[in-house]
Amino acid sequence: MTATTPSEKSIYQRIFAILPLLRKPRNFFFYILPFSIILGRLIPPSTAATFNDAGVAMVQIIAFPAIPLVLTAVMISIANIFSVSERSREDRFRFSSRFVVSLSIALLFGSVLALLLSLYQAPGVLSPDAKLSIGRFMLDVTDIRVGEIPIVESTVNSLWIANIIPSNIFADASSGQTLKVISGSILAGLAISRLKRDLTQPLITLLRSVNTISVQLLYIVLNLAPLVLICLIAGAVSTINAEIVVALLNFTICVFLTAVASLGVSRLVFRRFTSSRERAGLNVNPVDSIFLLSLSTGSSMTAYPLMFQTLKSMGRDESEVEASASLSLLIARLGNVTYNVIAIIFALNLYDVALTPFRLAEVAALGIVTGISAAGLTGVATVPTIAVALLYFQVPAPPVLVLLLAIDPILTLPRAATTGVLAMSISVISSVRSSPASDSNPSDTNLGLLAQSSDDSVFEVG
Repeated sequence: MTATTPSEKSIYQRIFAILPLLRKPRNFFFYILPFSIILGRLIPPSTAATFNDAGVAMVQIIAFPAIPLVLTAVMISIANIFSVSERSREDRFRFSSRFVVSLSIALLFGSVLALLLSLYQAPGVLSPDAKLSIGRFMLDVTDIRVGEIPIVESTVNSLWIANIIPSNIFADASSGQTLKVISGSILAGLAISRLKRDLTQPLITLLRSVNTISVQLLYIVLNLAPLVLICLIAGAVSTINAEIVVALLNFTICVFLTAVASLGVSRLVFRRFTSSRERAGLNVNPVDSIFLLSLSTGSSMTAYPLMFQTLKSMGRDESEVEASASLSLLIARLGNVTYNVIAIIFALNLYDVALTPFRLAEVAALGIVTGISAAGLTGVATVPTIAVALLYFQVPAPPVLVLLLAIDPILTLPRAATTGVLAMSISVISSVRSSPASDSNPSDTNLGLLAQSSDDSVFEVG
């Protein structure tokens, strides 16, 4: 084996030292975005698939520690909240009702917001030349990607019930059946809450260890975020010609406007449902940090540690924060809900389907259903879930999916940001201040590593 020379080591050290610095927003606009666009125009289109695959692979790497982190938090928090010996029935009912109501309101808000912006921006209402360019793109690419159609069919045939009921939590986790894992974790947490503390303490300790290891691993892989942006943007710019970019401009703007509007509403929710005393120790609005973190990584689950630590430092009940943050990130998938509503309106406008009030209500409902059904999926894997709605409206699904897949690497970023900030709103509304007794007992904190890395650039916002 060839030994690594000191000069090679110094190069690697410089690269890994630069990556965290590139995660600052100003560096994204001044360096990453221009470099990615120029790189996308220089590389041949044949290499675009390689860049897209590399970007999606790094998104999956970033999401890898986030999933066990959030799922262990679900099990631990449900066990603590519904513990008969530690919580009263009124406390359990209060949290459950607040969470269900806030989650339902957030889903309705997301779908209605996306619907209103879609009607205003009118994605899919194109000029004849734009429709001609999109038609050429569909004809050129659909035959190449015809193998993706079985994915659509499997998505339609196995929706909801089969995807929710758990069979084997370990087998479900290994096969990526996230909805089954979530429901299995909730059931396991309820079972743990019914047992005596001395019987469940070894399992709780193991889950907290997995949780803490996942946090540390997340700190490491988050440094890949600048490379994710470069690969996804460059690959998308190389694949799509200027005509397609102009034709899809309204659709792209609509998705980004939804993310920005969700950020504004989440900022208002944070100020409305927190006291000045709770915000006294904060230098910046944490909703902004969550938005930027999710936007830069393309995964909303990476924002969970920041959400947890922020609300816990404000004095919110730790178990309620764990449960509301983890469940809202995993189940609601509000970014997917808003994106699916916009994509459905885009497809209906593209095929000149009349938008009646009843049909708009159907679009909002199907956007919620298909968005939640994409729980646990990341990147382009979420796009085929839209096929359920397209087939319901009798719109040809494969050509539309091919068009959406072409631009989705870029739209993954605002979709994740929307999920992150709205999940923060759900957690703020659902959780309450903890009692003084629980505040004085920090031994049960499972994310102490966050305090050790408070000066890390992982969550730096400017």
